[in-house]
Amino acid sequence: MANEPQTPQTQQPATDFDRRSLDVLKSFGKTLGQMSLYKIGHPAVAATLKIAEDQLVAVLAQDPSGALLYSFDADKVVANGRIVGTKAALPNSVTAFFTRFKLASLTFKKDVTNAELAALCELAASRPDGAFVAEPQAYLVSKGISHIVFSEAVYAKMSEEALVQTIHQRTLDESVQALIGSAISDPKEQRRAFERVNQLLQEDIQKRIDEVVKPLQAEKTQVANEAARAQSVVQNLVEGVVMVDEQGKILMMNPAAEQVYGAPLSQLAGQHLAAKTGEQHVVTLASEISTPSDRMIKPDVAVTGEDDTRKTIRASGAVVQNQEGKVVGVVSSLTDVAKQKELQRMQRDFIAHVTHELRAPLSSIRAALEILEGEVRGKIKEDETRMLTTALKNSDRLADLINSILDFSKIESGQMQVYPKPAEAEKIARDAVDSLGPWASKKRIALTLSADAGLPTIVADHQRAVQVIINLLSNAIKFTPVGGRIAVRVSASSPEAAARERFVEFSVTDSGPGIAKADQKKIFEKFVQIAAGEMHVGGTGLGLAIAKALIHLQGGKMWVESEVGKGASFFFTLPVPSADKTSTEPVKAAAAPWWKRLLGLK
Repeated sequence: MANEPQTPQTQQPATDFDRRSLDVLKSFGKTLGQMSLYKIGHPAVAATLKIAEDQLVAVLAQDPSGALLYSFDADKVVANGRIVGTKAALPNSVTAFFTRFKLASLTFKKDVTNAELAALCELAASRPDGAFVAEPQAYLVSKGISHIVFSEAVYAKMSEEALVQTIHQRTLDESVQALIGSAISDPKEQRRAFERVNQLLQEDIQKRIDEVVKPLQAEKTQVANEAARAQSVVQNLVEGVVMVDEQGKILMMNPAAEQVYGAPLSQLAGQHLAAKTGEQHVVTLASEISTPSDRMIKPDVAVTGEDDTRKTIRASGAVVQNQEGKVVGVVSSLTDVAKQKELQRMQRDFIAHVTHELRAPLSSIRAALEILEGEVRGKIKEDETRMLTTALKNSDRLADLINSILDFSKIESGQMQVYPKPAEAEKIARDAVDSLGPWASKKRIALTLSADAGLPTIVADHQRAVQVIINLLSNAIKFTPVGGRIAVRVSASSPEAAARERFVEFSVTDSGPGIAKADQKKIFEKFVQIAAGEMHVGGTGLGLAIAKALIHLQGGKMWVESEVGKGASFFFTLPVPSADKTSTEPVKAAAAPWWKRLLGLK
């Protein structure tokens, strides 16, 4: 703004002007200190005020502009655009004076008098509830002070040489203010001109941003439409419904389920669900259909059908429900194998097509945003800069979403591979911590890493293991409040465990709001997101599912321990090679049946 002090250049070696300018403020501060003990007319106060006056007159005589403007830039003291010292070199009363009266700058003009300086000191020493605390400039006017100005427009006193230097070295915002200040003397007119220029610039930037973001919005709408259409297809894929009792005997079924079985309800009622299973059917049924309240049920599932049929099953079947409407199994009917393979191919092509069609325009959009950011960096207002930054972050989030979908698609289709090799557990953890250390520091979160001495070598895919820890750390940083703690620990297995199977345990513990027991059972499921405390952080809901799958592919396990209000700890293990297990061949994920993937049952 025009009434803010200009940002100083990099500090140059101290000059006589710098030292004298700083001494003026020091003497002013001493005078204020004296006034905490004595009134303005006391000899001690008068003496220090006279010293400040003499020093000020001497400095003003050195400057051709006949004015001395003070301001602060962070912890630096600025006089007429030069850094002359630091706040630490000044008495606290000086910085307190600027803060109390919310001054952007303080200007002393040539011919300033001792009486004017005394009046300024009286204002500084006035009561906090004084009449002029909110409007200090009105106090100067009431006292007839004309050689001391608060928050004066800076650029009006710039020379032509300084103006040229500002245009070449300052930001767009500052250059525009300098030009307007040199051309227009009236502060009100300066403000109006600057606001108009800002408005035109903002409209132009918004127009350019809209041009860049419009294709991204179109792609987002297209993806949403594709997802809605795919979801609609999946929801209508299984139309048949069979209802059974606690013994698995058929009670009811709709016409679609009758077509799957090839027989009417009148012939099937009262028979066990698997009794009429033919070579073209596969019946998947829970071993316990009832839901007792006094014990845990067995989670086993019985699958009836030929092995070849299980491998080539197509989900044109019926959901099996108990009397309470709970899903307890699936009945599927085998159709043409060629059609099933064609559908699998179409599924792969669909994912490949969507991701390919998204990546190319997304890369172009991000490149355009980066170019735009480089062109206008430092030349636009904070709001416009924030808009550009948000657009860049959203493009990164969309790229992460695409990568997560690809990773999860590879895992479910059996195409994901890991390459376990001898690796150092502590280095894996260190690489992950170093990657997210700056983010944690920005949130003022204490991120620590500790590791047991003499950790054994493990067998792991280094890059994928680092990816897992980064995922856990990312979640921890998102949910941990400012000033919190995150601890990463690497430890060897206990002697008891070592006798059976040796491993190294990794853990990520935060001081966030914790995770409820009910939510701990489902956080590793795909597309599941939970709110921790009062927080809900957006995402794909695939991160933990991918992380757990990657750990299992490397022969490890992952779990979580947490209490609400006491943070959360995520653990996983990676194996230590044994004498009879030294293979480092790539490990490939086993493909889940395509119909289970579509229905979310795997």
